[in-house]
Amino acid sequence: MSENLNEIEKMQLAWMDMHPIQDKDGIIEEAKAEEEKKREQVKKFKPRKNPAAWNFPEPEQEIDLHGYVAEEAAAAVENLMEGMRRAGLSVLRIIHGGGNPEYGNVKRIIDQKVATVWRHKVSFYKTEPNNSGSSIMKINRTDTFNVIPRDRRRK
Repeated sequence: MSENLNEIEKMQLAWMDMHPIQDKDGIIEEAKAEEEKKREQVKKFKPRKNPAAWNFPEPEQEIDLHGYVAEEAAAAVENLMEGMRRAGLSVLRIIHGGGNPEYGNVKRIIDQKVATVWRHKVSFYKTEPNNSGSSIMKINRTDTFNVIPRDRRRK
């Protein structure tokens, strides 16, 4: 068949061989099938069994501690906590990272401070369910940690 073709027809056939016809309907169908597959995967995802782990308050303020050494990070968080308490805000997201020993493991230091020094200042503190590099903290709004307890015995 190619013997009876002139030069222009041969050139057109060569161009068609190099640039095949695309089935655009097929491409669209493949994209739809791919999207449907992703939707099915999302439907199969199940959150943690404990629903209480997902009941986190929405943060009103956020602090990123990447690059801080442990004591600097603790001081920065404490200053922000005091400022938030004065402003009437209570929910703080602390982005501390996963815990790099080179910086004194900021996450561990913050966890220790919450458990000891700040225990009267903080009413809620948990690592976020899907992100171990950040935690949510709820700060007490009252001034109870600044008040010196009175001696209850009266003379």
